[in-house]
Amino acid sequence: MPHRSGSGHPLVLRSGLATAAVAGSLLLACPTAATAATVTPSPAPPEASASPETTVTPDDAAVAHAEATPEPTAEPAPTATTEEPAPEPATDPDPAPTTDAGGGKASGGSAGGTSGGTTTSPEPDATTAPADDAPDTGSGGSTGTTTPSPSPAAPESTPYDPDAPASAGVPGPEALEPVTFDDVSDLLGDPTYSVFAGPIAWMGRAGIADGVLTEAGRAYQPEATLTRGEFAAFLYRLAGSPARIVPKASPFADAGRRDTDHAAEIAWLAAQGIVTGRLDGTARAFRPDDPLTRGAMARWLYRFAGAPDVKAKDRGVYADVVAGSETDDAASWLAETVGELGSEGPDGLELHPGATLSRGAIAAILQLAHRADVGFVSWAAPLRLVDPTVVQVDVDSALNLRAGPSTNAAIAMQREDGASLETTGAVTSDGWVEVVVGDRLLWASPGYLAVDGTGGSTATGGAAGGVGTTAPALAAEYENGRIPASALCGLPWHEDLLLACGAADDLTRLDAAFHDLFGLHIPVSSAYRDYAGQLAATARYGGMAAVPGTSNHGWGEAIDLSEPGLPGGYDGEAYAWLVSAAPQYGWTLPGWAQPGGSKPEPWHLEHLG
Repeated sequence: MPHRSGSGHPLVLRSGLATAAVAGSLLLACPTAATAATVTPSPAPPEASASPETTVTPDDAAVAHAEATPEPTAEPAPTATTEEPAPEPATDPDPAPTTDAGGGKASGGSAGGTSGGTTTSPEPDATTAPADDAPDTGSGGSTGTTTPSPSPAAPESTPYDPDAPASAGVPGPEALEPVTFDDVSDLLGDPTYSVFAGPIAWMGRAGIADGVLTEAGRAYQPEATLTRGEFAAFLYRLAGSPARIVPKASPFADAGRRDTDHAAEIAWLAAQGIVTGRLDGTARAFRPDDPLTRGAMARWLYRFAGAPDVKAKDRGVYADVVAGSETDDAASWLAETVGELGSEGPDGLELHPGATLSRGAIAAILQLAHRADVGFVSWAAPLRLVDPTVVQVDVDSALNLRAGPSTNAAIAMQREDGASLETTGAVTSDGWVEVVVGDRLLWASPGYLAVDGTGGSTATGGAAGGVGTTAPALAAEYENGRIPASALCGLPWHEDLLLACGAADDLTRLDAAFHDLFGLHIPVSSAYRDYAGQLAATARYGGMAAVPGTSNHGWGEAIDLSEPGLPGGYDGEAYAWLVSAAPQYGWTLPGWAQPGGSKPEPWHLEHLG
């Protein structure tokens, strides 16, 4: 008789998978009670914050939250785009705002500015707003290919860059050390025997899970129901803990640092378009302590892998998944790539997308995914969630705010040049930014928004791209990131770090003064970064890194500091002296990287040239 998962549905793994050895024993289910034995893993970590992981009783009703703002599909769906006209002054009074059921605000305070009438103000185009994570019924909107619209003419000030979190980042979760679990054994007859002992041991030695500390030791709790927050943390670590810096502010009202131990990992997944939550009035909810459903597991893992194309012949694997839905795409991909997970029903194989998973079962699924070479792939997500921030309208007349992310959507109101708006952090792939106005959620074009009080981020270079403050000395002879070592100079105290020779000379003079005062060299962690290194930085840090081929690191004109090497860190006297004295020696902390800048990066210095 097959073991059963936490939901009561038998969940079997059909043969023909990447790991036939596991197929015989893997009945994706919660095994019987376990209390004390050991699986001995061998070391090899990746990452995330060591934190207690909760147990939640399965409750499918808790997953199906009602949505306050109607949306067209059950999953984010890409949309086509068209170009549109230049801004014109407002002429008629704007329509009266309607009240959103559910109320509430994402970040407090209504947007400033006065209302205006209907105009042809500039925006990119899309058709409908991408939807949030949906109740796991197996249905969902079909997916398509998004064609980005041509960028509108830029205003005089730098536009808001929705591709990067705008508020200050904070250090990402530290990597987990390899661990063993005392409540799981692979020995038949042992009270703690689990059919998932092997995959659980792999989770421990790979640094994907660290379990919880109990009086009996370290426990994995294989029978416990997996929560949404726990799975977000597992995926983050499966990706190799890619964010050295993660957003400071969560885009979810219920998944901040005071709400869950997995806030940073959840925010990273949201910025990649892997998770989108559900709208609750003007706030977006993630429900980190709710049980993870099998449908959500398939969709998240599918997006984690870059939402690859699914061939027609591979569709329709599961009888209880609606054909053509995004859950169908995800489940079909999962069956083809990882394994046909499910149970036999009257009409064929069933996934039970609304049912839950045990922590033991997810260990087996993730190990199979790892063995099938499933890894994180950045993709053109139809909806991403970055840091909520405050922006200013930057147009000659007034900017249309629309009811949806499309020029076909009704103009709800307008805001004049200079008015402040709060963003929710939601950004569509074709260039729409969700904003909060009173108790309403509306959409605006980022090309006519500037980061409040900073002059924006895109054109200032560094992590947002562009050449920034420096005049690259080698730009006439070489391409960014393709400068030979023979044209660069090493730092005398760190010869393997290279810079353009003028930049290296100026930094050496600054270092001599720094050394005289503090008795140590400037702690430099990164200098010249070739094109391959820039690609790797983008893959690792996402929007926090420059667009490859545009970074000042690629000209040998920028350095990153190592905070542990600075006495007192960024709050210490050494750092304060370094930043204040640097311009006298041809180096600077750019305005966008300063504490009040659009993307604070205290570690990043650029050569003035």
